[in-house]
Formats: sequence, structure tokens, C-alpha cells
Amino acid sequence: MNINNINNNKIYSFHIRRAIDFTKSNYEESLSLDIISEFLGLNKCYFCNLFKKETGITYSNYVNKIRIEKSKKLLHHTNLSILEVALAVGYNNQNYYNMAFKRLIGTTPLKYRNKLRHVQ
Repeated sequence: MNINNINNNKIYSFHIRRAIDFTKSNYEESLSLDIISEFLGLNKCYFCNLFKKETGITYSNYVNKIRIEKSKKLLHHTNLSILEVALAVGYNNQNYYNMAFKRLIGTTPLKYRNKLRHVQ
């Protein structure tokens, strides 16, 4: 699922819209279920079920998709190291970032960047 579909093509409940807006504005920060559910004033389990029901994906998958999309732009338009990119988009572990990137994009961040540079 494209993250843009989550934002533009459907009307979400008040809480899910707030969660999406909060996440897009704070993706580079620590975003745990505790933090987002406290921000919304909702029970963690209720929020997880509501988010999945309305968007079709889990909140943690949504956060990863936002972060990976932002990191693709940094990989393309900056000379930041892979670690610096990972840290800039909210990952505090480069190995986890590499794993999440590969799972969503199908290649590693370094191979993705190298491919972009060879195309230009």
C-alpha cells in the first residue's frame, strides 16, 4: 500500500487522522505505541485495532513506510552516510533501518543509492 493512499483517498476518524498527521510531523522522533496512544488519549490495544481497521496496515508498518519514503529522498538528494540517513528519519539502529528498507523496497539503502547515481 502506498502511504499517499492512507493520507488522501479516504476519510478517517478523528483519532486516525490525528495519528497520521502526528506521525508525518514527528517521524524522525521516537514513535512507540505508548507515545501515540498517550498523545491520542486512547488505550493502546484499541488504537492498534482502530488503525489497522481503518488503514489496512499496522501502525508500526505505517511508521516504517513513512520513514523509508523520507529516507529515499535523503539517499537521492544528499551525501549523508547510510547511518546519518537512518538517524535523520528516526531509526536509532542502522541494521534495523537496512532490514526495514530492504523489506519494503527490495534492496539495501546503499544499493538503492548507487542505482540512482548510475541512472543519472
